[in-house]
Amino acid sequence: MSFIGLKMLFRKRGVALAILAIALPIAILTSANSTANYINSQTQALGKLVGTSRTYIVISQDSTAIRDSQIDISLAVRLSSLGYVKHVLPQRMLTANITIGSKSHAIQIVGVEDVKGFIEARRAHVSGAVARNPEEANVGEVLSTLLHIKLGDELDLSANGKSAKVRVVGIIRTQTQTDAELIAPMGTANILAGNDQTISLIELSLKEGINAREAITQITQLLPENVKLIPSQQLKEFTIKMNGQTLAFLNAWSIAVYAVVAAASYITATRLTDESGYELAMLRALGAKKTRLFTLILAYTATTALLGSILGIALGTAGAQAASTILRWIQPTVEIAPFPEAEQALQTLLVTLASSIIGCTYPAFRSTRARYMEQPL
Repeated sequence: MSFIGLKMLFRKRGVALAILAIALPIAILTSANSTANYINSQTQALGKLVGTSRTYIVISQDSTAIRDSQIDISLAVRLSSLGYVKHVLPQRMLTANITIGSKSHAIQIVGVEDVKGFIEARRAHVSGAVARNPEEANVGEVLSTLLHIKLGDELDLSANGKSAKVRVVGIIRTQTQTDAELIAPMGTANILAGNDQTISLIELSLKEGINAREAITQITQLLPENVKLIPSQQLKEFTIKMNGQTLAFLNAWSIAVYAVVAAASYITATRLTDESGYELAMLRALGAKKTRLFTLILAYTATTALLGSILGIALGTAGAQAASTILRWIQPTVEIAPFPEAEQALQTLLVTLASSIIGCTYPAFRSTRARYMEQPL
């Protein structure tokens, strides 16, 4: 009787619409997952191909940001005396306001003891000269473009109730975050932040041919307990964090998708019970129990959700790949190859099925409370 009843329900109108209502949100989720899979694979490949540098950073142990870090400047002097260290660059970072015309802008200032060594360490291209005294400064190319700063401009800086004036003697391009910063001698940073013999970080690099593991072990033993040593390029950690953030976004997005699936299943089950009153009444008249009707409604909705999820996965995969192919035709330099994963597809099927059952449970239970003679025959 269950098979006959299920077959009878599937002959009613609206089955295709119910399947599409499930398939469309699943297609969107599958498309996003397929694209994210490609991005994650590329970031992991990048982490394996690009080697880490021999540059390290010393910051405070409990600092949450580099600007919050405070290190005694005497530590830089001790590190400079080590024979296996190539260079030591103490830096002081702070946020200051720069006044250009009638407008004020917040910028990042990096104060360094050796501006020339700092720029050479980044293999920067310099248009102009290198700052040599607290009255001079170098501006990153990005910051120069955003604020329309040119060589020879006089800049008014202010922070912590103190002010300073510097002249732009050079514009630098490093293709790093330094391009969005103002580089000045340590004296300028001390004027704005207060000369308290502290710095934000120490950047150091090891000489070629030195055993990096042994050198880092010795440096770590020399460091005070309130500071820590970290690599300047943490590609593995970066890829893990990036993939984790992508996964968190997709999980949040999937909650909305499965909520839509549950709502669609609720509407489908409600419509089914309203439109199939005659069929359900006949099944009751033939001796079907309430549990049989309840199971029948659940089976119909679950089957609809299963078919919709399969269709949605197929549409999402095909749609993402078709879109990437069209994009390659339009822009040959852009190459994106979305792909699904078997585990994700299985998870999507199972969670869609569970969401559908949750959504249709109440309408299915409500349909069993009415007696068959109350239904319109």
